[in-house]
Amino acid sequence: MAALTALGASPVPKIFATMEEGPIPGGINPGEAWLESHGCSLGHFVDGTWLKPPGRKSLECQEATTGRTVAVVPAGDRSDLAVAVGAAAAAAEAWAGLGGPQRGQRLARLAAVLEDHRATMGALLTLAGGRPLCRTLGADLDLGLRLLQVPAGEAQLGPPGLEGWTPLGVVAVVLGGPCSLPALLWQLGPLLAMGEWSRGDSWVPWGRLAIQGARGR
Repeated sequence: MAALTALGASPVPKIFATMEEGPIPGGINPGEAWLESHGCSLGHFVDGTWLKPPGRKSLECQEATTGRTVAVVPAGDRSDLAVAVGAAAAAAEAWAGLGGPQRGQRLARLAAVLEDHRATMGALLTLAGGRPLCRTLGADLDLGLRLLQVPAGEAQLGPPGLEGWTPLGVVAVVLGGPCSLPALLWQLGPLLAMGEWSRGDSWVPWGRLAIQGARGR
């Protein structure tokens, strides 16, 4: 008790009065640092590459709480969709042929990679959605990881009643923005686990997005 008294008054009442979050450790926002490492100019991420077609109108990605521009992205059109669908079609057969256990292992590995970049992912989601960092880490990101981990486990076990499942081809799943990470992974997790493939993905936490992939029945 004496030691606590020596530290001074507890900051908890002040935190509840102001509803402010504590400072980011080290004073560096990992989300903004990641954006700066890309020149604050993103593209459409297709087949492992950021596509930035010339002559496109730029769309501003704004911080939800202040309205300041933190990055720009090129406006997409049908040609971007065609490139992404082509990449998905090229990869779909090999992905479907892996089998459930191997697909599940890869999805679990993806979830682990996102967990390894937890600070950066949480900071980006906070910039985009305006929710406190503790909520994006404790709700949005954790839920997103679960939406990958659960289908990964089911793929390894084999969902009952789905013997003979075969993919039907490539489709586009369009999600209106702003879009949360759980909303994105809620769509992608089961598709990937069941042998579908989404190779041509275009997603940033801001604005509208389109996910192109192969989907079964």
